[in-house]
Amino acid sequence: MIQTDEIVPRSSYIVLGANGIKIEVDLDIGHIASFTVRIGDQNTAPFHRVSWADDTSSSNDFDFGTAPHLERMSGDFFCAPFAASDIEAAPPHGWPANGRWSVFGNKAFKGGHRLTCILERTVLGATIYKELTVRDGHPFLYQRHTLKGGNGKIPVANHAMVFLPSTGLITTSPKSYAETPAAPLEADPRRGNSILKYPATLSDLTTFPKNDDNFANLMEYPLTNGHEDFVMLVEKAGAQLGWTTVDRPDQQDLALFLKNPSQLPITMLWYSNGGRFYPPWNSRHRGVLGVEDGCTYSLNGHAASILENPLSASGVPTAIELVPNGSVEVRNIIGAVPVPLGWGRVKDIVTENGFLSITSATGTVLNLSFDTDFLKS
Repeated sequence: MIQTDEIVPRSSYIVLGANGIKIEVDLDIGHIASFTVRIGDQNTAPFHRVSWADDTSSSNDFDFGTAPHLERMSGDFFCAPFAASDIEAAPPHGWPANGRWSVFGNKAFKGGHRLTCILERTVLGATIYKELTVRDGHPFLYQRHTLKGGNGKIPVANHAMVFLPSTGLITTSPKSYAETPAAPLEADPRRGNSILKYPATLSDLTTFPKNDDNFANLMEYPLTNGHEDFVMLVEKAGAQLGWTTVDRPDQQDLALFLKNPSQLPITMLWYSNGGRFYPPWNSRHRGVLGVEDGCTYSLNGHAASILENPLSASGVPTAIELVPNGSVEVRNIIGAVPVPLGWGRVKDIVTENGFLSITSATGTVLNLSFDTDFLKS
């Protein structure tokens, strides 16, 4: 059993937990600082925290103007807007990923624990609430972000990261295609390196074109060493559940990401493996896969996402609309679970009667306690 009093929260951090799960939240920026699941005698903690987050040495000085979220980037965080804040002044990924959150409610209830925080800044006039819930025996964090009031449209996404010290096998719910942005993440070879072709669009995720006329399997990590790359995956129409899994064979565990694809039709994969040479990255950010579920026009920013664009013109929403006298919710779930030796790649995921059932390519099935109604609301 994991109890919330097993660790003493650091300044500006708060812990919530239930039987088998413990979460630590960085209130200064609203990130999930740590995430641990215990099933039986096995612990798993696949989510990433930047190596410099807790480094106070002078060698870790940040350049002037570094966005706050980069200083302690961790686990998962909510972005509003996703990418460039070019409508309302804010750091990249918006104030929810960079601003201070205050505790609004913190309550252990029968069978779980719920933490509610409020962002100390408004976004387009909206007040934003972060509700995080864990339940006994559920290896999941249920996240609900509520934007109350405000005016206008805004692209949103959660920004999770998995640490992959060796290899990773990625599986997703059916996607229509993968697409890279118009320009590489790192176009200047003095500052970094990207290896995929930009722009490019392909339905086969296993043979995506590279800039050297070879191909990359987007469903395996690493693609190579010393690169930063980004692709947008578009959910196939009609799906009831959107999901991504990242199997870490050497760690014998699985990271899980679940969403309602009608609200969050985009999954973005960020392959970060030492390809940025400038501070704070300094070629040391390696073995990281970002899994970012959202409603946004790739990483083109706020303005591009609320205007008509190729994605929205095809019927895929790229922003949510605020309700001046009401509210709008964004829900997602992240989780982690140990898997048996030789588990292999995930084949399918279904939900039914309070369980999430994961089937591997070898035919092994994991049945996990799960709130099947959470993403339906």
